[in-house]
Amino acid sequence: MKTKTLEFYREDNGRWYIDLPEFLEGGFGGKADLEMVAGADNMLEVVGNGSPRVALEVGEQPFDNADILLLKYKNDEAGANYKTNISQVKDVWLCNVTKYVFGGYHPQNIFVNASQRN
Repeated sequence: MKTKTLEFYREDNGRWYIDLPEFLEGGFGGKADLEMVAGADNMLEVVGNGSPRVALEVGEQPFDNADILLLKYKNDEAGANYKTNISQVKDVWLCNVTKYVFGGYHPQNIFVNASQRN
């Protein structure tokens, strides 16, 4: 996998979700499974800088313009914990939807470039 662009949106209630219709259409889970929680929502608030839509370009190897690094330090059957290099958000938990995105596993490192969408 080179890089992949993932889209996220914030609903009026302040909850963040990944926009992943193929996950829902494939019967892999429901909308609640796509909610960003436990630090991931805070990370989107910070990188989104107030925007209700954020696009993250992600990859397992460094790439041009990757300015965020997530380092896995713990995982279990429900997800994985990552340290970040974002001063306002030290830690995020990513559920197993991450495994769907990355082809069956939680990567050790996730390199990220964020952009805001309107």
